Amino acid sequence: MELFFFGFTLWLGAYLLARSTHKQTVQFTGWGLIAYALALAIYILFQQFILIILLIPALLWIGAALYLLPEEDPKRSILIRTWAVTAIPLAILTQVNAWFAVFIILALILCAGMVVRLALRSQFKNTYALLAVITLFVTLSSGLLILPLNWLPLNWGFVLLGFDLLFLGITITALDAFDEGETIRAHLVRSLVSNIYYSGALLLIASFFNPTPSLLVALLTFGILTQTFSNAIQKGLDALTLPAHINDERETLRQTADALPLLSALEPDSANEEQFTRLTRRALSHLGDLPKLATSPLVNLPAVQGTNPLDRAHSLKSLLVQSIQKLKPQTDSSFDTSDAWRYYNAIYFPYVLGLKPYTRRADMSTLDETSRAALDWFQTTVPERTLHNWQNTAAKLIAEDLRKS
Repeated sequence: MELFFFGFTLWLGAYLLARSTHKQTVQFTGWGLIAYALALAIYILFQQFILIILLIPALLWIGAALYLLPEEDPKRSILIRTWAVTAIPLAILTQVNAWFAVFIILALILCAGMVVRLALRSQFKNTYALLAVITLFVTLSSGLLILPLNWLPLNWGFVLLGFDLLFLGITITALDAFDEGETIRAHLVRSLVSNIYYSGALLLIASFFNPTPSLLVALLTFGILTQTFSNAIQKGLDALTLPAHINDERETLRQTADALPLLSALEPDSANEEQFTRLTRRALSHLGDLPKLATSPLVNLPAVQGTNPLDRAHSLKSLLVQSIQKLKPQTDSSFDTSDAWRYYNAIYFPYVLGLKPYTRRADMSTLDETSRAALDWFQTTVPERTLHNWQNTAAKLIAEDLRKS
């Protein structure tokens, strides 16, 4: 049972991290599952648990839940900063007195209430409602495990928390897929089956040699991580052995092939206005990522041409860029800061040119004069929340144009 939960949570955490998403909710949930797997591995090997490691899944889930708040919510950044500042000191205080973990449990309860509020105003009401219930169960199992109550045997506490974290990880995976316009079932099942096959084969071979628990944990870890991160391993091998241009082409093809099971069967014509705008917004954010564009339901638009996934991704990219250009005021200027330009600027420079206005590591020497002027304008005049709102409005305008095409 312990090996089962170790393997399953390690795989699901690695799967979430392997999605290569920039969403903090997905990343924190993945790392939380990895932390639980680490705590379970220590328990399997040494029959003891380290409290500070058991706290990590709960603390990371608090952060993950806060990142579920809409970006336009003014309380979002304040709560995230508060969590970032207090999480580590609170974890250290629990080493002095385990009852300080009560504050973590209270924070988890507040997160459950926050998710309930999100469910009332989100289009993913059922998913958020399920997420709120799972958060309550995570709170309960975490409290039974990390508080010095001794109401349950330690192994039962691990089992309860393991079940809750697995359901939490699967729900976050589904929520992320819905938000991206993807279908997750085939891709998730394929990853699970390949991991069971590969790791199971290693454990079966090891069983003939009277393996120790440490060997079983090591083989299971090796099998799961090498399978789940096989694309990253292949990329590293290609970088060592192949010319750069061939490596880049193989990487694009490999990522596209891996992402194709995520392609949703949703027909854009059947999507309502809100769904279509959300799909357009996601496609715009992936404008520089052909494998991601290849999984967008917008590749099924009548105006998109192509005989293979990459051709359709290129065609969709061209279609989106054409719609973006229609937002540009009809002047000879390539950049301006007037109100008429704000929607075009908000989409063109970050997504078409790939500028990252709020990064501290922007290399100005590689930018042309227009891009430098736009970057300076974003950084000095346009708050990040304002840019986000402009991009949402621009996405609606582009979605209307795509429907007409």
